[in-house]
Amino acid sequence: MPKRSCPFGDAAPLQLKTRVGLRELSRGVRGEEYRQEVFERTRRLLFRGAQAFMEGAWPAGAPGTCAVSRSPEPGGEARDAHPVRCWTGQLLIGHDGKLLRRSAAMEKAVPPVGVSKACSSCVRTADVKEACTQCDRFVCQNCSRLCSSCNSVTCSLCAVIDYGDVGEQVLCNGCSIFQV
Repeated sequence: MPKRSCPFGDAAPLQLKTRVGLRELSRGVRGEEYRQEVFERTRRLLFRGAQAFMEGAWPAGAPGTCAVSRSPEPGGEARDAHPVRCWTGQLLIGHDGKLLRRSAAMEKAVPPVGVSKACSSCVRTADVKEACTQCDRFVCQNCSRLCSSCNSVTCSLCAVIDYGDVGEQVLCNGCSIFQV
C-alpha cells in the first residue's frame, strides 16, 4: 500500500523554533502590562537619580562623597556603597537594577582597546586626554573646559558659556540648570 499524501499541501506553515525576546513580549498579549512595568521601573530609577543629585552627600559619607547604591523600590533603604565624588559623572544602571556610580578605575581617562584615541571635539590624536564628566567622551587639553562652579572637566558639547555681567563663565550641564 503506498503512502498517502500530505492533506495540507504547500500552504502548511513551517514548524520552526521561534525565539521570543523582549520586543516580542512587549508586543504580545500582556504587552501593555509589561511596558507599564518597565516604564514605572525606569521612572523610579530616574527620580532616585535626581534625588541623589539634588541631595549631594548623604550623612553616611564624608563631605563631597556619597553612596549612591539605593533601592529603586518605594521606601527602599539606602545601602552602603564605596564613597565616590558627587555632582560629577554619570549614573549607571547596574545588573540588579540599582543606580551606581562609575568605579574609581573607570574614572581614569584610559581608553579601552579598540576605542578611538582621537579627541571627540577636534578629532586630533593627543597623548594626554581627559574624559568629560558629563558624557564620558575623551577630550584633549586644548578642547577641555573647566566648569567654574564644580571644577569638573567638560567637552565643548556639554559646556555652556554664560556671558553675564561678571564676564564669561563656563558651566557644565549639571551646574547650568542651577544658574538663572
